[in-house]
Amino acid sequence: MTRCNIHESFFDWNCNDCREEYKDLKGANLTDEKSQIKDIQDNNQANKTRYNYKEFTEERAKKLYEEVFLQYLKKGNMSEEESIERSKRVIRKQCLLRNIEPWPWI
Repeated sequence: MTRCNIHESFFDWNCNDCREEYKDLKGANLTDEKSQIKDIQDNNQANKTRYNYKEFTEERAKKLYEEVFLQYLKKGNMSEEESIERSKRVIRKQCLLRNIEPWPWI
């Protein structure tokens, strides 16, 4: 059985070894290569659309920023500047997950 040594916890559909490993797991007796690739692409698309995030408006982002900032400050083990930067990092990550452009204040 083919095994990818790079991607051990997930299949990377752009990696030939991962695709071969997937084919082996699904059954190597399938002869139609195009249908296998189509199945992989469909599976990959389903994984991408599986998460339905709530709408992330600027108002929600500001509220989240404020809440996260206050939580970091309450911990007391970091400066105000570091709390600000970590809070902004959380907002940028949320924007990235939703595929939206971060606001200028981030």
